[in-house]
Amino acid sequence: MTGSAETQVPAAIPPGGGHLAHVQASQAGGTLPLLALAAVAGLVATAVLARRNALPRLPLFACGALCVLVFSFVVGAALRPAGPAGNTAAHGTAHGAAADAEQPARPGTPVLRTLHLDGKQVGVLVVPGRPGRNLVGIGAAGARAGIGAGALREGRRHPGSAQTWVTVDLPEGGSTLRVSAGGETGSLSVDTGDEHPEVPAALSSADAPECAAAAAGALVAGANRPLTACPSDALSAEDAAALRATVRFVAGRGAESVGLVADGSPRGRKAAAVVRAAARQEGVAVGTPGKDRPLLVTAGWAGATTAAEAVESGETRAQGVYLAPWLLTRPVLSPSAGQLIPLRFTPRTKEAMAYAEALSARLPGEYPTGSGYEAWQRARGESPAPRPRLFAASTAYVPGTMISADGEGAGGHHHGAAVADWLPSGMISPVSGPMREG
Repeated sequence: MTGSAETQVPAAIPPGGGHLAHVQASQAGGTLPLLALAAVAGLVATAVLARRNALPRLPLFACGALCVLVFSFVVGAALRPAGPAGNTAAHGTAHGAAADAEQPARPGTPVLRTLHLDGKQVGVLVVPGRPGRNLVGIGAAGARAGIGAGALREGRRHPGSAQTWVTVDLPEGGSTLRVSAGGETGSLSVDTGDEHPEVPAALSSADAPECAAAAAGALVAGANRPLTACPSDALSAEDAAALRATVRFVAGRGAESVGLVADGSPRGRKAAAVVRAAARQEGVAVGTPGKDRPLLVTAGWAGATTAAEAVESGETRAQGVYLAPWLLTRPVLSPSAGQLIPLRFTPRTKEAMAYAEALSARLPGEYPTGSGYEAWQRARGESPAPRPRLFAASTAYVPGTMISADGEGAGGHHHGAAVADWLPSGMISPVSGPMREG
């Protein structure tokens, strides 16, 4: 069964039009002014008849009540808001971003669209959107994608992401990308342009989902520019300072040694060096995981997910799991492993939830992430807090609702769920004041 192409966003109703703007636009809506005039005329006639005692009191009362009722209906229809009651400012921001999403992407830039497949809205993210090898993230289980009339390629999951990922080779210029999910196929147009700049190496590694999340964060904030770098390409000065502050915090609690989980990415190697240098300065030894001591994790999403699950299962003993700032993603936080993470923002503030709402509207079912939110902030010209605080993540077990690290729960797959939250059934709470950096 073939579905429609990319979803079209209807034109917005001018502010202030209210419910009456909707009704008057319909064939029946033109009767509202006539009803109002009839009600006013009825009230005047009832008053005149009452003064002349032309009718008994009961019929006069009934006529007056009917006129008042009709007039009240007309006034209520005119004043009732156009949208559903209770929409928050953040929700409005999300839907505004969703409308912006359907604007055509610049050639050679990441693409974010929504297809209607299997009775629901399915987000599709294409990165980097240039000629050659591309990653297509699809918000549905068992999804496939491809171009032309050939067979569609089957996708697979990556740790840290709710999407199904398919590798597709796109030609230069315009082409049609076909996406299949739930037995239904849709299509969207992609223009890769005619330039062939170097693609970030991280898109071919385990860090690809994080890179895609950063691209999505910029897109939902309104930025539409080529993807030239990924978060794992380098260690930022802010993240390095947060790691040093974390080591100082652990040392201040009396730890004599810590375990370290790192990886071979450029950011991971630099982060491990920063942790070791800070630990030497604090007189703390750095070793491998496996002993009953604090565990510091500077790997990417995949390595961090594995480390947290090992602590939860008891395979690795640890006195708390201290995560690098870029590891704010639901699958890393979901295992019960005593995770703590230094952040320069509070996840459930209005500003952070505006990003989560916008992401949910544009890419249904995807998780909000720290890397995505940083890209959102940069695109909007916002600055993070000058000093990080340490936050603790905790989840509450509710039978049938827990989500495992790969995004699936006991009740089945969670793709397509429009849950705009950082950690459903859990909390991310500050446990320290602003930490000293340097």
